[in-house]
Amino acid sequence: MDGSDTIATLALIVSIGSAVVSYKAFKHSVNAHELETTLAFEKDKSELLMHVEQSRNLFSSAQREIENVRFVLAHEPPQVQRALASYDNLFTEFLPKLVGAERQATSLWNEVYEWRDKSGRSAFAHHTPKYRALLENDRVAHQSALKCVAELRNQITRAHEAYERGQLG
Repeated sequence: MDGSDTIATLALIVSIGSAVVSYKAFKHSVNAHELETTLAFEKDKSELLMHVEQSRNLFSSAQREIENVRFVLAHEPPQVQRALASYDNLFTEFLPKLVGAERQATSLWNEVYEWRDKSGRSAFAHHTPKYRALLENDRVAHQSALKCVAELRNQITRAHEAYERGQLG
């Protein structure tokens, strides 16, 4: 072996070493990118779960308010109850819808929680805009429920006062 063969052999060894180092750097870069993407997905998923939980809490709160005013109304004299019979749909229609919406929010929370990295990313990208719109509708429904409850409380007070003055027969 002469000097040029030795230099060629050393160049080959250095090239192989460089290829190994380059491959390791590439794998590290891919793994770092994958980790970064996973962390971003988990962060976004956690944020969505937090919003769904807030929505679930809003439904629960509205449900408690309606059940509370139903209890108050149930303990009023029959004349007051008859005078406020037009508010029955708050209990017969709106309350069951709130219960159903709370169940749906729980189901949604469970579904989002189960999203895993690869398949969850596409589900997240596909469903998130729809879910965010639904969550905004949930806030509107909660506000409507609270307004209805406040109005019914006022009407209970007015009807009770009218009953005490003998104006309800």
